[in-house]
Amino acid sequence: MIFNSEQQAEDKLIILYVLKKIKTSLTREQVALIIIENLQIGYFDIQLYIDDLIKDEFLSVLDYDEKSVLTLSAMGKETLKVFHEKIPIYITEMIDRYLEENREKIFKEVKVTANYQKLGETDYLIELKLQENNMVLMEISLNAPTLKLALDVCDRWKKNTQDLYSSVLNLLT
Repeated sequence: MIFNSEQQAEDKLIILYVLKKIKTSLTREQVALIIIENLQIGYFDIQLYIDDLIKDEFLSVLDYDEKSVLTLSAMGKETLKVFHEKIPIYITEMIDRYLEENREKIFKEVKVTANYQKLGETDYLIELKLQENNMVLMEISLNAPTLKLALDVCDRWKKNTQDLYSSVLNLLT
């Protein structure tokens, strides 16, 4: 299999460019979303390029709020400064426009949690939570008499969060 090293270099520069333009750290998935929605680069290729950029110290990985985020290293910033013109102008303009129009979409993060803990011999406390952009939309605590019921409730919450949230909201309003 022959790889086009010039194309790979351009694709890696695009990843660096996205992180520079967004002016904040992003998860691997956020980077992939931005690139996939604008260019013909596959998800797995993007992940391999990110791995290479991390290994070669162009990107740094930071653990932030229970997740890993990517940020440009000093070497990544310098490399982008030197080789910026290797990215076609139409691509930088397309990415700039996309970031401007979709910033909210990129950072919108929905987090669903469902946990249980044993309280007594046959008593379990179930804690269900729905968050969007670090704002709690719904938080429910329930007691369950069996482990099986606690597991079932947690599983149903994770699979049907939006429907359950809408149903509860409709019943209350």
